Amino acid sequence: MDLKSINFEIAKEKACIDDLLIMIDIHVKDGNLDLATSRSRDLTRSLERVQKLENQRRFYITIHNLSKQGVLCEVVKRCEENLSGVS
Repeated sequence: MDLKSINFEIAKEKACIDDLLIMIDIHVKDGNLDLATSRSRDLTRSLERVQKLENQRRFYITIHNLSKQGVLCEVVKRCEENLSGVS
């Protein structure tokens, strides 16, 4: 995902967060606590998505800045091992 796509996704999620906050407020005022709770879960997921996208954006910008300075950067796939020795 390039920087433009990341920024677009962040903007979409932030608009969704704004809508969810309004919906939660309306549901609470109307006494629909089940719906408010459900929207709160959606809000949490959207906030977590924005955090991930912000991290991706920071990573992308860091790599871009390093490459401007002439530092060669490659993405290395992360390989996680079971450190307890039990498979």
